[in-house]
Amino acid sequence: MGVNQMYKEFAVYCQAEIREALMVFTDPNNYPIEIHCTQGKDRTGMVSAFILSIAGVPEDIIVSDYAKTQKGLVPVYREMLEDVRRAGLSDDFAEAPPQYMRDLLRFLKERYGSIDGYLDTIGFGKEFRERVRKTVCVDE
Repeated sequence: MGVNQMYKEFAVYCQAEIREALMVFTDPNNYPIEIHCTQGKDRTGMVSAFILSIAGVPEDIIVSDYAKTQKGLVPVYREMLEDVRRAGLSDDFAEAPPQYMRDLLRFLKERYGSIDGYLDTIGFGKEFRERVRKTVCVDE
């Protein structure tokens, strides 16, 4: 299984965990919030993409934001590559090209109709999204 498939598996089989991570963002008392995971690109990238989407950020910018991860991996790439190989994983597990996020967003749209449709499915409905929006967005 490659990273693209893993992202889809996360979206389908880790819905409770994704909802739990997103719930942290509904309480203004939790801010500032640091998001991280082992490599800072997979689960972190997904949660970040959902928060950006909730904030109204266009998908092309969400993908562009995720793509910055690849540049951030450069200083630790060799070490990450050794780690993923030692774990018996393919080299793509040490990378974060924009196509991974693009494919995830397309999958969510195809399967759930939209990112909001996915968030509704996992129990992170409009009320929760509005709470996040009020905290992370500046009123104009």
